[in-house]
Amino acid sequence: MKWCVVLLTGLLSFTAFAAELNVDADDLWLRQSIPGQSNGAGFGIITNNGSQDVLLIGGTIAIAEDVEIHRHVREGEQMRMEAMDALTIPAGQSLELQPGGYHLMLMALSEPLAVGDQHELTLVFSDGATLKVKIPVKELVQRQESSHHRNH
Repeated sequence: MKWCVVLLTGLLSFTAFAAELNVDADDLWLRQSIPGQSNGAGFGIITNNGSQDVLLIGGTIAIAEDVEIHRHVREGEQMRMEAMDALTIPAGQSLELQPGGYHLMLMALSEPLAVGDQHELTLVFSDGATLKVKIPVKELVQRQESSHHRNH
């Protein structure tokens, strides 16, 4: 009986692991903290290589209480953010998380996000699958000084 439990546990772990392999996260990055703000944001591209849609429901990271999915919504001439329960990543397609669109919100940071730091982020999907990625902190707007000086 004990070997059945071990075998079943192994099969369930393999199923979750196999589901992880169908999703890739490319060029994920965290925005440098804005002074005085306790939340952070993450961006990048998530690709679903599988044959079924997947639902991203959030994530975990050591330096935040929670990782939520948000989007920007236009109401008249105002933009506001709203939390989402899940974000569908269609089968065989990629979805870009970007400033002004869908993004990850790191809620209640325990420390500011500093340029050059790197953190481990775990993306969580509705079927229980997870994907761990190393994610760097970058400036929101890349300085144009280098290209400006190059032209002189």
